[in-house]
Amino acid sequence: MGPDVAPLPHGRRVGLYHFGLKIGDHDDALREALDRIREHDVEIIGASDQTATHSPYVKDPDGTEIELYVDAPGVDWRNDPSLALAPIKPLRL
Repeated sequence: MGPDVAPLPHGRRVGLYHFGLKIGDHDDALREALDRIREHDVEIIGASDQTATHSPYVKDPDGTEIELYVDAPGVDWRNDPSLALAPIKPLRL
């Protein structure tokens, strides 16, 4: 980071691409996080309802994608692991 940092290379590369952080236990935690993100002009690059989780995405200053998530309310993926493979839908909060 800083004015002398080399630019990120284009195209595919080896390295950390993405990591997820559980930030709460319900969608209200996501709404609060999104409000704070917007207050700081951080770009939200996506938002997914993955059935088992609800997740908005941002990037850190180095370009690493950060998934902020909560387990979806009322979804018992631990007892039905097939829910973790459900199709991804747009997140609507």
